[in-house]
Amino acid sequence: MAGKNSKKTLQTNLILPMQPHHDEFLETMTKIFKWSQFIGIVGRGSRIWKVWGLLLLLVLLAIEGGAIWKVIKALAGWAVDTTGQRSVTARLAGTMFYSSVVASQILCTRFAWSWGNLSSFWVSVEKTMALNIPPDPKLRKRMLTALGIMALCSIVEHTISVISLVGFDCPPELILRRYTLRSHGFLFLRTEYSVFFAIPLLLISNIATVLWNFQDALVVLICMGLTSRYCRLNQYVAKFCVEENKLAKGNNMKAEAVRLYSWRKIREAYVKQATLVRKVDESIGGIILLTSFGNFYFICLQLFMGITEGLFGTVVIKQVYYFVSLFWIVIRFTWMVLAAAEVHVQSRNALQYIHTCHSRYYNVEIERLQNQLNKDYVVLSGMGFFSIDRNILLKMATAVVTYELVLIQFDNKGGADSAPANGTGQQ
Repeated sequence: MAGKNSKKTLQTNLILPMQPHHDEFLETMTKIFKWSQFIGIVGRGSRIWKVWGLLLLLVLLAIEGGAIWKVIKALAGWAVDTTGQRSVTARLAGTMFYSSVVASQILCTRFAWSWGNLSSFWVSVEKTMALNIPPDPKLRKRMLTALGIMALCSIVEHTISVISLVGFDCPPELILRRYTLRSHGFLFLRTEYSVFFAIPLLLISNIATVLWNFQDALVVLICMGLTSRYCRLNQYVAKFCVEENKLAKGNNMKAEAVRLYSWRKIREAYVKQATLVRKVDESIGGIILLTSFGNFYFICLQLFMGITEGLFGTVVIKQVYYFVSLFWIVIRFTWMVLAAAEVHVQSRNALQYIHTCHSRYYNVEIERLQNQLNKDYVVLSGMGFFSIDRNILLKMATAVVTYELVLIQFDNKGGADSAPANGTGQQ
């Protein structure tokens, strides 16, 4: 008798809502957005941070405007020098980098600005599920670990980039001059160098590098939150099916109305979760599109520069930089894609548990849930242009190989000497 009562109590606890008072994911993301104000990503913060974000955006736009003008001059034949760091390839790479950074700041700021409404909707979905789903106690730790790893790898890659540009033979008093001229040679000539211009540019370029890496980290963190919610739902379904099967083996059938109610609440929870994913996709789709295009471009650029110069150069540190930079861009992009694809994988993962449910408990709500999970395509996308699933990695790899073959075939060795470096996979 005691065993039957314990089973009924467990079933009751699974059905009745006992929601946590706080969500660690939302709290962690709110703190991350608070710290991101230092790099110009300002949500509904104070006026001082908004002024800082606007000032940074204007400076980045000024640099981008100068880079575009330099590309136009090079293509039109008006440029004085089109070799080395001032080649067409270098100028175009610098233009692409700063255009990506400007777009990243705008889109990430837009996302941070909408985070208040999005987090409120996130909480409302959690509270209206009417299921006793425990929180993920390790989610915050996983998020901070992922953010720390990405930050560390970015710092290492940027440090190697600086060393490869400056070299080991540079006198200390010339380090700033050499780094500025080699990393931003696409903006000005040697005779135009000024320390009063170099120091602010050094600060802005470092902030730009952080912004360029932050957009991938932001997508990864948001996907971790969505995946965690799906995993919790799937674990709940797995546990519920196990308890259902135990009751069936004991010949202790629950009332049909209670079983229908339980499965209806589970199905509604998946409907609300899918709505949340689509709500997030509307807000973060632009960032996914931007980071996918940017990573694709710089992977192609690094492969091209590595094949034509980096892998066969005489300077060891440059060879190391090309390998490290390319490796990090590929790993970062793959990490982002797999994190986003995991949302789609977990959205269908409950089917394996539903199929184990005893046939005596099969009802119309279970059938509806199966059809819903099979037919409802829940996935993040790049503003609807493409969906992020695991197959996209193969498509991107095929596209990279195709473009590399075209670039190598039409390579003009006199015009592809070098490209700028900002810790971004450019040199």
